[in-house]
Amino acid sequence: MSYVILVPLLPLLAALVIGVAGRSLRERSVKVGGAAVVAAFLGALVTLVAVSSNGPISVRFYEPASGTSLGFPVGFYIDRLSAVMMVLISGVSTIIYLFSMRYMQQERGYSRFLALLAFTTFVLLCMVSSANLLMLFIFWQLLTWLLYLLSHHYAHPATMEGAFKTYTLLRVGDVASSGLPKIQSPSHFGRVAGWRSALSRPSPC
Repeated sequence: MSYVILVPLLPLLAALVIGVAGRSLRERSVKVGGAAVVAAFLGALVTLVAVSSNGPISVRFYEPASGTSLGFPVGFYIDRLSAVMMVLISGVSTIIYLFSMRYMQQERGYSRFLALLAFTTFVLLCMVSSANLLMLFIFWQLLTWLLYLLSHHYAHPATMEGAFKTYTLLRVGDVASSGLPKIQSPSHFGRVAGWRSALSRPSPC
């Protein structure tokens, strides 16, 4: 089931290609990003079918051993909820890319917008499939910066003001999420499966 890595990886590769070679690609930038996001959407659909049929998928890049300084796993844990969110994220990104093909073609920073959009898709996909709460928190922090950059338009004061308000609101939301490390002890901090099952358990009356 390691093919699920391609779902977030394709938008990341598209963001890197557009970010590095956007000026030379010009109008082809949207084709590069659009193809990657559409492929990620199809991969998310396949992942949803696989998870619905065979249960959650766990992909580990790092497993903590006794005595190591990094005491939580690094990887993906994809259950049905995560798979549904991956389909929604990649589907909406596909629609935005198709809409941007003509609507923003004459805008300054067109390639920059497409690269940021692809990278935002990557961050969102990783966030909803994180294997531990710390990974989720890190990707959330990245997302707050990316949303600010996506909505920031240097030549439009109202857009700059809106971007600043968005960033401020998200920073206020971080006050609540700053308590995440206190939810569980470090040895159990990465167990998203147990965390979700604990949340789904009915509370005693």
